[in-house]
Amino acid sequence: MRISLYSVFFMTVLAGAPAVALAQAPATPPPAPAQTPAEPLAPVINIIGEDYHVEFQAGAWLAMPWTVQYSDTESTTSTANGTTTTTVVNGSLVDFRSLLGLKNQVFPEGHITVKLAPKHKVRGEYIPAFFKQTTTIATTFQYNGQTYKAGDSVESTYRWSAWHAAYEFDPLTVDRGYLGGMVAVSSLNISAATADSAQSGTASVNILMPGLGATGRYYVSGNLSVSGDFLFYYLPGSDTSTHGHMIDAQFYATYNINKHAGAQVGYRFADSGHVWNSPLNTGSMTIGGPFVGGTAHF
Repeated sequence: MRISLYSVFFMTVLAGAPAVALAQAPATPPPAPAQTPAEPLAPVINIIGEDYHVEFQAGAWLAMPWTVQYSDTESTTSTANGTTTTTVVNGSLVDFRSLLGLKNQVFPEGHITVKLAPKHKVRGEYIPAFFKQTTTIATTFQYNGQTYKAGDSVESTYRWSAWHAAYEFDPLTVDRGYLGGMVAVSSLNISAATADSAQSGTASVNILMPGLGATGRYYVSGNLSVSGDFLFYYLPGSDTSTHGHMIDAQFYATYNINKHAGAQVGYRFADSGHVWNSPLNTGSMTIGGPFVGGTAHF
């Protein structure tokens, strides 16, 4: 009985005691991550000279030939006492530089680029080179079916001209420049003539060759860029059939005065060789030299 009274009393005390709200302490927020200082943004360069649809380039090339050789074999026909005789006169490999006195000269050159889309361009180029000289030869040679003897005063000309047409695609373009490839075709025109007081002769060839190449440009600053072009042309063939090759490379710097005009300075190298069948005509030329010029953008 005593235990029951104690139990009732204890339950009554608990029931009358004020309720104590046990509030859960708020969780401490995790510390904010340390903020790293923002990296400085690379300055945006205002490129001058690339916003164009048509680009013209013209310059003067100081052509310094290293090798200029040409050979022309001809068949001569003569009639005596009603009998016609045909004789093949094998041409000598004439060195126009060392034997005929060909010298360095300055020639014009012209280029045009049309931008079809940001990564697509068509290009055209024309380079004429014409050498003329007179010298007393030290060695006898045969050219164009004729014989020139040592001691003769011989006037000679050598014309080398080439035009190129190319399609350019630039797969890599960045703020400061581009890298691209080219598919091209070239027409190589070579004509050489010799003459003395009694005779003269001319031989010429025109060979069309396909080619591939690469091009690139990098802007050192907004106004100044460096560029390079390399093209290799090749027409396959055997030793007795018409064939040829040509390398055309140039490296140059351009300073754009404003968005429409600029100045250029650079170096050009060209190497060509050919074999023309019927009549047999062979030749080679290696030439290089600096050039200066200007460019216009529209």
